[in-house]
Amino acid sequence: MTLVDLIFYVVAVLTVASGAYAVFSGNIVRAVFSLLGTFFGVAVLYGFLAADFLAVVQVLVYVGGILVLMLFAVMLTGNIETVQRSSRSGSLLLGTAVGIGLLVLLI
Repeated sequence: MTLVDLIFYVVAVLTVASGAYAVFSGNIVRAVFSLLGTFFGVAVLYGFLAADFLAVVQVLVYVGGILVLMLFAVMLTGNIETVQRSSRSGSLLLGTAVGIGLLVLLI
């Protein structure tokens, strides 16, 4: 295993961890900032795979445009932190069932 391989795997793990934090975070502002790390990590992985155009497009379009738009939408929305979920446990059960079903289908 070379140093480049090691750096690739470290960036891949950090990208997946950042994406998982974006999904499972209870704070929406932190989730959006974690999505920033995910987008940058994907751009770095594209760079490692010699897909330079995709890396630049990833940074320009997703980080520069969509993520900034999401961040402004979150910051300009009032009282977004105090919104109560109506059925947290039912959604968790349904989401778990759908996720397991998709995993079985993909395997």
